Amino acid sequence: MTTTITIDGGKSELRLLLRTPAGRHLGVGPGFSYQPHEDGVERILAAVRGAAATISLPARVTGVVAGLTGVPGEQAHRRRLAVALERQFGGPAVVVEDSILAHAGALGGPGVLLCAGTGTTVLAVDADGDHVRLDGWGPHLGDRGSAYAIGLAGMRAAAASYDRVGPATVLVDRLVTALGGLDLASLQRYYRDPAMIPRTADFAREVIDAAGQADDVAGRICAEAVTDLADTAQAATDRLGLGGAARRVSFSGRLLIPGNVLYEALSAELEARGLPLVAPRAEPLDGGPALLSGAAPYAALLARQESGGDA
Repeated sequence: MTTTITIDGGKSELRLLLRTPAGRHLGVGPGFSYQPHEDGVERILAAVRGAAATISLPARVTGVVAGLTGVPGEQAHRRRLAVALERQFGGPAVVVEDSILAHAGALGGPGVLLCAGTGTTVLAVDADGDHVRLDGWGPHLGDRGSAYAIGLAGMRAAAASYDRVGPATVLVDRLVTALGGLDLASLQRYYRDPAMIPRTADFAREVIDAAGQADDVAGRICAEAVTDLADTAQAATDRLGLGGAARRVSFSGRLLIPGNVLYEALSAELEARGLPLVAPRAEPLDGGPALLSGAAPYAALLARQESGGDA
């Protein structure tokens, strides 16, 4: 049995899973964010070191795979990150976008994955490793159906309701709580907060909860998010020409929770389109072995990424 490290990193936290013949050991540390005019490599490495410091590591490992939100887009920067990880952990390293790691964990084969968290990325992979990735445009250009999109729509609807230019909604009181008030000082603290985007995304929980309590405004916001997610999943399926058992959709991220109103509505919408929503077989951290072992279809996908042919 091999000894491997899988890293799942984003803005809120970074998790590092060490697998050894003796068992599993999880390290958790702070996430990382990017600043203008930098490639982000050093910030990612600092976050990895923070998580690694929480567990005991061997001198060498068989392999390392890092699935990262906002992975460096330039091949040279990505390779520099991989080399640094190889030096740190004493084994060959692969650096991929978090959606690939999550796809391997959730599906372990052909199908479509909805990465629905603060942002939205949809990744479809066929049996040959051909793939398409949709959305991932970020909060200003895309992230359709994401927690940020839902949270922002809910905040805007609450503000309009408070001003009496929009329909009444229970989201008004929830906005007051989220902001700590509606006075000028509270608004300034919100807009000046470096974590404004994740704070906005957090409000999605309030919207989904309100929709579950039959608030019409929140319900309409969730219905729009469901349509956006289903449209993107269908577009990815159609573009790749997935058929048969590969016409399945799974999910990762904190937005879709079985039983909540968003999940139930999305499941029904996808089923109506012939795209069953299936539970993930495992979490993203469990996708590491499939990527490191060269299992199909991920070996071909990673080979295309290394050659610069990523979709």
